[in-house]
Amino acid sequence: MNELLLTDVLVIGEGSAGQTAALAAGEEGCDVILLGDGRAPSTAVSTGFLTFAAHDGFTRDQVFEAMSQVTGKGLCDSALLTRLLNAAPKVMADVIAAYGIPVDKVERGLRVRRATDKSGRDLLSGLEPDYAKQDTVKDVTGLMMEFSSTHGTALYARLRKAVKASPNIRRLRGSALVMEPGSTMVGALIDGRPVTIGARAVVLATGGLQGLFEFTDNPDTLIGDGHGMAVDAGAALVDIEFMQFYPISVREEGVPTIFLYPDFPGLATLINDKGENVLVKHLGEGAKYFAGLQNWDQLAAVVQTEIVEGRAVYVDFSETKSTDWAPDSLTGTFLSKCVPTFMKTPVRVAPSAHYTVGGLKVDVDGRTSLPNVYAAGEVAGGVHGANRHGGTALVDAITFGRIAGQHAARNLDGNAAGRNTSLLPPSRKAGTEARCADLMGNLRRTNQFALGPIRDGARLQSAGERFAEFREEALSFGWNDYAEMQAVLRVQRAILLSDCMRQAMFRRTESRGVHCRSDFPNSSDAWLKKQVVTLRDGEFHFDEIAV
Repeated sequence: MNELLLTDVLVIGEGSAGQTAALAAGEEGCDVILLGDGRAPSTAVSTGFLTFAAHDGFTRDQVFEAMSQVTGKGLCDSALLTRLLNAAPKVMADVIAAYGIPVDKVERGLRVRRATDKSGRDLLSGLEPDYAKQDTVKDVTGLMMEFSSTHGTALYARLRKAVKASPNIRRLRGSALVMEPGSTMVGALIDGRPVTIGARAVVLATGGLQGLFEFTDNPDTLIGDGHGMAVDAGAALVDIEFMQFYPISVREEGVPTIFLYPDFPGLATLINDKGENVLVKHLGEGAKYFAGLQNWDQLAAVVQTEIVEGRAVYVDFSETKSTDWAPDSLTGTFLSKCVPTFMKTPVRVAPSAHYTVGGLKVDVDGRTSLPNVYAAGEVAGGVHGANRHGGTALVDAITFGRIAGQHAARNLDGNAAGRNTSLLPPSRKAGTEARCADLMGNLRRTNQFALGPIRDGARLQSAGERFAEFREEALSFGWNDYAEMQAVLRVQRAILLSDCMRQAMFRRTESRGVHCRSDFPNSSDAWLKKQVVTLRDGEFHFDEIAV
């Protein structure tokens, strides 16, 4: 028996974007269902830097130019970036005040406390000495930015507390799996039973695609549930070829996948398993130490090149002394606990899938190409262009989460429609044994090798052949209950989305931002355009839009 639930606004995803959207809609007086599956969102495991433009000392035009050209490499959606720059200071101030997020006020901005009685300023010690003397931090663009630091768990916990206290928000445990094309009805599994949710508006806040790669510093459950539902329903994707990789994450057996925050001493080097200094090898004698290297996209490509060619890569801290390390260094604290010999023994590293830059195409109010369906946070794309500016992930999620939640609540049209029939596939299907975990593992390894920080046409074409085999295998799977059906549907969509990324990467015959093609190493003015892709009749169709 299929159950029917009706609501004004359905929010899918419980990270910072989803919780902020739900709170915003609830505060407008709407009935809200917040649907989460209990798996950790990126927010909960984030180191939680919050970077947004300060308003004194430079103009808004300077900030726009820096973020759109220096970081986004000319591909930012101008309207979205302008909305983010204009809205973020007020939204962040409102959110901090409304939900009791503890902050320290400083001359030019706010810093969120990362622990009781500890200022975010502590996190900055161990960086360049003059940083500690400033109330703001100068970043790669050369501009001073408002800068906050916290562990994402602190921010996540405050938002979650506010959600629980809201009389207008119903939190449900389950997974949305199907969106009916042309409507805002969603088929879901809630506590294992099939449910149809009829909403007047839907906000997707399901996170990114990092879990499609073998190595990620985010939860590996981020495999595109929201992307898959929306694309199946006809939504457009944009900038999907741009995946940000953190260049040096620990890849030691039995050690958590944690990226090494750049608060280590300046004498750290990168070596391969032949003892060669990797940066000297690829960038020349002037690049012996990598602490001062600002282009981390380039660093990720260098490390991945070594790995693709069959060599392991290590960070070597042997030239550093214990007195060189700040007492509260995140990297030092982590390594001393998990790799206690790190000062003497090189630590193996690899680039980890860190942030999905592209996503569902949205407008400045968070609306997708589907009527009354919104997207916020990492599931949405367009604002960051070819690369995300450091520290903007949570600001983007919170700002556009609030914008989407408010806009959805203020523009409801008609009543929530629904029916008792299930939108889900049947609970049983004949077929071969559903070896979803094995297939997902093969898919992730293929993506890491071919769709990682550095790509080339031959490997992308080979990956396409592998994806065709994976797709045929997944389509043969049967299932015996809803849980197996869900696993099969997820792996089928994971293959589909991987191939979408692959095709976009293959089509972009240049290197720009986080997209690096070894066979097209230079940027091309001919590619100053965005790729918009939709799924029709089982095939992806690409449109190119000049910036």
